[in-house]
Amino acid sequence: MKFLFAGIFLVVSVLLSFSLGSREWQLAFIGLATIVGFLLGQVLGLSKEIKSLRDALAKDWEQRQAETRANQAVAKFSNANKSEVEDEKSIRQPSSQTNTPQTNTYGESGDDQQQEYLDTISQAANNVAPTDEANLETGLETNTINQQAVPESIDQVASTPYIPPVTEATDAIESTNASREDNILEKVGDKIKEYFMGGNLFVRIGIIILFFGVSFLLKYVSDRGFFPIEYRLIGVVVGTMFLLGLGWRLRHKNETYALLLQGAGIGILYLDIFAAFSMFKLIEPALAFGLLFVVSMLSAALAVLQDSKSLAVLGFSGGFLAPVLASSGSNNHVYLFSYYAVLNIAIVVIAWFKAWRPLNLLGFAFTFIIGTVWGVLRYDDSKFATTEPFLIIFFLFYVLIAVLFALRQPPKLRGYVDGTLLFGVPLAASALQYSLVKDFEYGVSISSFAMGLFYIVLSWFVWKRKGDGLKLLSEAFLALGAIFASMAIPFALAPTQTAAAWALEGAGLLWLGSRQDRISVRAFGLILQVGAGSIFLARFSHIADLKPFVNGHFISSMMMAVAGIISARLLFKEFEGRRVWEKGISPFALGWGLIWLFGGISFQLFTYFDLKWMASNLLILSAIVSIGFTLAATRLKPEWKHAWYVASGLFVLVILLGLSQVGATGFQSAYHPSQWNGWIAWPIVFAAFYFHLYQLEKHAVFQKIQPIFHSLLLILLVTLITLEGTWWLNKHLSSSSAWLNIWYVIPATLALWMIIKAKFWPFSTHQLTYRQQTGFAFAAYLALWSLMALVSKGQSEPLPWIPLLNPTDIMVVIVFISLFKWWRASGIGNVASDIGDTASIGNHNPDRTLFNQRALMIGFASLVFLWLNFTLFRVAHHWFGIAYDPDVLFYSNWVQTAVSILWALSGVILTLYSSKKQIRPLWVAGAVILGLVVLKLFVIDLAALGSLGRVVSFLVVGVLLTSIGYFAPLPDKNGTGKQVEELNEDNASKEKTSKEKNKEESSIEDKK
Repeated sequence: MKFLFAGIFLVVSVLLSFSLGSREWQLAFIGLATIVGFLLGQVLGLSKEIKSLRDALAKDWEQRQAETRANQAVAKFSNANKSEVEDEKSIRQPSSQTNTPQTNTYGESGDDQQQEYLDTISQAANNVAPTDEANLETGLETNTINQQAVPESIDQVASTPYIPPVTEATDAIESTNASREDNILEKVGDKIKEYFMGGNLFVRIGIIILFFGVSFLLKYVSDRGFFPIEYRLIGVVVGTMFLLGLGWRLRHKNETYALLLQGAGIGILYLDIFAAFSMFKLIEPALAFGLLFVVSMLSAALAVLQDSKSLAVLGFSGGFLAPVLASSGSNNHVYLFSYYAVLNIAIVVIAWFKAWRPLNLLGFAFTFIIGTVWGVLRYDDSKFATTEPFLIIFFLFYVLIAVLFALRQPPKLRGYVDGTLLFGVPLAASALQYSLVKDFEYGVSISSFAMGLFYIVLSWFVWKRKGDGLKLLSEAFLALGAIFASMAIPFALAPTQTAAAWALEGAGLLWLGSRQDRISVRAFGLILQVGAGSIFLARFSHIADLKPFVNGHFISSMMMAVAGIISARLLFKEFEGRRVWEKGISPFALGWGLIWLFGGISFQLFTYFDLKWMASNLLILSAIVSIGFTLAATRLKPEWKHAWYVASGLFVLVILLGLSQVGATGFQSAYHPSQWNGWIAWPIVFAAFYFHLYQLEKHAVFQKIQPIFHSLLLILLVTLITLEGTWWLNKHLSSSSAWLNIWYVIPATLALWMIIKAKFWPFSTHQLTYRQQTGFAFAAYLALWSLMALVSKGQSEPLPWIPLLNPTDIMVVIVFISLFKWWRASGIGNVASDIGDTASIGNHNPDRTLFNQRALMIGFASLVFLWLNFTLFRVAHHWFGIAYDPDVLFYSNWVQTAVSILWALSGVILTLYSSKKQIRPLWVAGAVILGLVVLKLFVIDLAALGSLGRVVSFLVVGVLLTSIGYFAPLPDKNGTGKQVEELNEDNASKEKTSKEKNKEESSIEDKK
């Protein structure tokens, strides 16, 4: 609060000072306004704290009084009830005092006692929760506690448990929260009024006026040449000694007044010594700074001895303002900074004994603000050698003060970090250092690296010497060291380092806020990162001649990405005081970091590389990032589930890139997957994502979608291999070559056999997934290819075409065998029922399983039958010179005759096999084929074929059909045919035996 008001008054005074005439009046006005603002802010802050404490104490006192009255009333009722019970017992017992009225301890009758107690408890209840008279007059229900507080009888009071009142505490909290939301203007007005009506007002104003009066007196007598300056300055010293002596003497009688006098004396001494050597040149610089050092030590000693922060603040405020108010205009910055160095040494000495944060912040603010103002107005490159040492000294001073502040905390707070100094000092020092070395080549980069190295070494030193007590400070120094060390490269290469530094600082603030349970620090850290990103984009300017990936744009964007990802991790972890909404921000922070990561890299790729390399580069990037987040998910504790999401999400990105390559291959014959570094990218991708799948399985993450990932990855691998081989074969073979056509299914067939036979990971672990889901996809593809291969010509150049031994037929046979093997190994017909339903694996419906078995068997038999027919067509084409055309083949006598014979043979084979195995449905299928043959003979062959063709067709088919009746009878509906005959014979023999037995029994009876 105090620094806020000081800053506001400083800005306003600077603006208003331009209306004043002389420079002296301007400086005086600025200094006075700043001090008034600082004091006003301090008073407002203290008044606010005092009022809050008073309100809390008053509420607590009222609550305790109400509780005491209620407890006393309940205790009285309890005692009375106990006495009444004892009296009733005595009445029931025979006694000579039966007719004597019962009295209580105080000699009152029971009725009077009850009435008194009822009045007492009613009054106590009213004290606990006062009733609103206005509402009572209107008959409204105003207070539930009042309605329930007055009991109907003494028994009810004695049996009712006492509940302490809580309404006062609740009202106090609500009133405190409401007071915080009052209009800020009214609060400021009340505080100002309270300040001016308080005590010590005239003393405070008098000290300030006296301070400025002495300053103006020295200036006035100097300008008009009154009595010699030496005597004037000595007179000032005598006056200040009097103030110091009087203040020291009164320190026990009136501590506040004494401290004010001592503070005024210290400030005037600073001013007097500075005027003697800077304005009037009466003493040498060495003597002047020696005296200043003595005064500084004197003020430090007085402040420490009397444990007075106010004395230290007043004394050092005067010391820092002395060169401003008594400036001679000589622009001797060495004297100025040397003087400030002496003051800061005194602050360091005090910090060695006391953890006085206001004094530390006062010195930091004066030193760096005045140094910045001087740098803006007076600095040039010629003053670098005499300015840089002071900046380093001031930086080291306040880093040391930050360490001392953490050390001097009470035992329970030891290690507590002053965030303003911890992060404000490097920020201010780095900004000033940048201004000093910005014109030197790599000056900013070297400075950043040196500062980072310093903080890293300091972190190690603090941790080594102080251990766990300063763990937080050590970690903060380490974070700062890492930040500045990482900033060295972007500072050397690009102008976007400010935004990147702010982003990293925001991440550091977020980390510190999570360690110290400070929501404001965490919120500022997040806002700082968003602001840094906005500034980065607003000030971004593309320079085409920069080197790719070795420029400030790229490194700064990576720093922004790192800040976002670290922030996401910090918000995800549980820590004391974490709000609910903070965990919800974690995914957005992670997305923010990933946008900067991929955006920064993609910009480099688009800008400095040909677009043809983009796909491969993005594949490699996705693989590397996926490995990084997978390792983060497995190594970080507690487990970071968002890292699993990112790594798995990149898998989807890879699938999309793979599909884009498949599409490009389909439409651009000159493109293939291994082109443009694809031969490097894709192996890295598959290695990375199989590693990711292994970790998912090991840590039992995403178990429901793991089968989908495994299937998609293997399908993508087989697809890319197929496309790559197709591209290479197209360079040497025609598109209609059978050798090219069979390549389309070789990778899928090998994958299907690997699924069936492989005993290593991942096939062994995810056997059902690969055999059923992935295998079904490959089987469907192979079946579709088989249909297309069946209708092809089956070219075999340069080899001669041989039925069943040409490339197409051999591959079809291999595919059929593979499909059959897969069908047997995949769960015996359960594939169709399990696709997309991994939860049902192993729990099959028997009826559904039987249906799937028959459906797949019928489909497989249909493919074989079609293959035989088209093999016949290819024989006609290659051996008999019949054109491979549907119309020509249809009207060919040879083809029609051969088809009739083939169909008849197929039907006969089916009926024979089914009759032997007693499979009635299969026998019916064979009979249907034979029926179709008969229909074909009379519909097509009889009219279309020539004499010889008709003769051959009818004879062969007739012989085959005739043989069926004998060799392949229809199986029984309820059992096999042979079993039925045997069963009938057994039944006949049993019946005969039974009749003979009955006949013998009847004859025996007749004989009897």
